[in-house]
Amino acid sequence: MNPRLILLAALALLSAAPSRAQSTAQEERIGASFVLALGRAPSVGETGQWTQQGKLSVAELVARLQQQSDAGARRALAAQACADAFGRAPVAGELDAWSARQPTYTGLMKQHVQWLAEHPKEYGQVIERAYQRVMRRPAYAEEIDYWNAQPALSYALLCGCIEDWARRNAPGLMVTTGTPTVSVHSAWLTTIRLSPAVAAETRAATGLFPAGDASLAAATGRNLIAAGAGTIATSGGMHFVAAGLRVEG
Repeated sequence: MNPRLILLAALALLSAAPSRAQSTAQEERIGASFVLALGRAPSVGETGQWTQQGKLSVAELVARLQQQSDAGARRALAAQACADAFGRAPVAGELDAWSARQPTYTGLMKQHVQWLAEHPKEYGQVIERAYQRVMRRPAYAEEIDYWNAQPALSYALLCGCIEDWARRNAPGLMVTTGTPTVSVHSAWLTTIRLSPAVAAETRAATGLFPAGDASLAAATGRNLIAAGAGTIATSGGMHFVAAGLRVEG
């Protein structure tokens, strides 16, 4: 083959590499923004559509997605946030209250997790629902104590943590102990894996920082980005955003 053609082909590949890397980072931003704003991952078509709009930041993407929601979409979003936070369907009046101000999924989840932290009896019921869903058994008294000794979590994140603990400790399961951890492959969560750079941008845009000292959080793998997830570790130290798993149909 002509050496000149080989050289030109190599140069073309090198020049294309930064473009592909940029596209991957932008796809991460779009995926993270959909999860944070809408509580779901984007479709392939949506990713392509938003990629064509240029290098928008996570903050800009979240704001634009929030502005596009109509009344029906806001009510559906509020219903999903209720299911993900409490493990139940909304009751009369809740959807009207939660959808009135064009919320984001993450904004609602922050509100709900704070409410659970202030209502321990109701939080105990959420813990019980999570064990019934994942383990098909009641939560043991020691497990209620274990979760109450830590910051409150949403129902969806409790399911993810219980699932990961069960996977790591089977067979011979006893009671839940150790550091709450979730996997990017959780069967109970919608997740978008992020590079450290996009993860840092996402945290800055949302204020969802890990609890405590930043260097200690990095060393212990507290890299999950979700409402109330400041003390949760991730399997393998991966950076990702998470919402409850939306079941279509």
